[in-house]
Amino acid sequence: MKKINIHFPYAEILKRKARWEQVWNLQQPDRVPVLHYIGSRYWLPLVGYENRFHDYLNDPGVMLEAQLLGAKWILENIKSDYHQIVFYPDFMWVEDVEPFGAEIVYPEDDSPWVARPHFLQKNDNLDQLRSVDYINNGLHGKMISYYQEMKKQAQDYEIHFSDGKIIPAVDCVMMGGGGIIGPTVIAGDLRSADNFAMDLYDRPDWVKDLLSIISEKAIDWLNAAREIGGGKVAFCSSYLEGATFIGDDGTAQLSPKQYKEFALPALKKLAESIHNQGLKVIAHNCGQADHLIDLWTNEVGIDIYYGFSYLTNKNLIKEIMGGKVILIGGIDTVKLHGGKPADVREDVRQSLEVLKDCPGYIIMDGHNVAPGTPIENLNAMTDAAEEFGSF
Repeated sequence: MKKINIHFPYAEILKRKARWEQVWNLQQPDRVPVLHYIGSRYWLPLVGYENRFHDYLNDPGVMLEAQLLGAKWILENIKSDYHQIVFYPDFMWVEDVEPFGAEIVYPEDDSPWVARPHFLQKNDNLDQLRSVDYINNGLHGKMISYYQEMKKQAQDYEIHFSDGKIIPAVDCVMMGGGGIIGPTVIAGDLRSADNFAMDLYDRPDWVKDLLSIISEKAIDWLNAAREIGGGKVAFCSSYLEGATFIGDDGTAQLSPKQYKEFALPALKKLAESIHNQGLKVIAHNCGQADHLIDLWTNEVGIDIYYGFSYLTNKNLIKEIMGGKVILIGGIDTVKLHGGKPADVREDVRQSLEVLKDCPGYIIMDGHNVAPGTPIENLNAMTDAAEEFGSF
């Protein structure tokens, strides 16, 4: 049996979990929790995998070992309310576009991306997308096999905490598919963002058909992944119980009129399917999306606004979403990466000044901790939460 020794007490994980659960139920904790979205692109170079991104993405054993070391590094170095140890098939968010036929570039020292020229050309017939086996094709099929192999290999590991607690690593392995990038994002990846923007004007009916196909395939995949994982599915290195993530990135560039016409029907279809299973809807959007807040709240009915941008009008989301929607995010990622701890402290203080009394507020980067972000800046978020966010 291989031991992963983590110099961190398991009792602290239970304390963090209790704080998180209070906020998850829109109750007041002892202080506002802090979460960092520290993805594998950040910590892989820090645990000995600097030039092994390709190995990580193409070997489930390497992926499991790296994630074990990543969890150890986060718990030992980052102050936060991170309380989950989750190992899952992680393809860095290209897994939802690749099964449709998109080509992916896998560099040795960075995360993968969608290759050019993009898969869907202007004269392509959408029947080819309708016929795709979106559950078993490409990276989705690979996620299923990686999940099974990671569970098998995890039986050889135990995680030892500093207070004597031991947990089997296999208990922490989960299926991926707890979230999906939204239909408009997938469409933009298949067409390229500039081509897709022109499509909105040149052939709006074709776009609506494309988004409808993608949303139907997405529902099939999310349902299948949850079933394969026995109800437990991970996303963003996390497991948020009873919830499913939708990454509605890019749609902030649409006007409210365009959003209602094109993006909203597909998003509502996804959200309705999630709600019909008794699950919460987690919505995320990169960028300034104030003009969409009311639509997400009152027409889509989202339950969690995850990783909202530091550009977001916090007074507006407090007015529209406060007490109804769990709010996670708001801290300036530019200051986190390039500023000083004092800058981060002040940013957290200002955010708490507006949102501290909102039931369900969680401090988080808005959104995604960039590689090279100083540890002391990440820890300044929690120091500031303890100073300004206690009740």
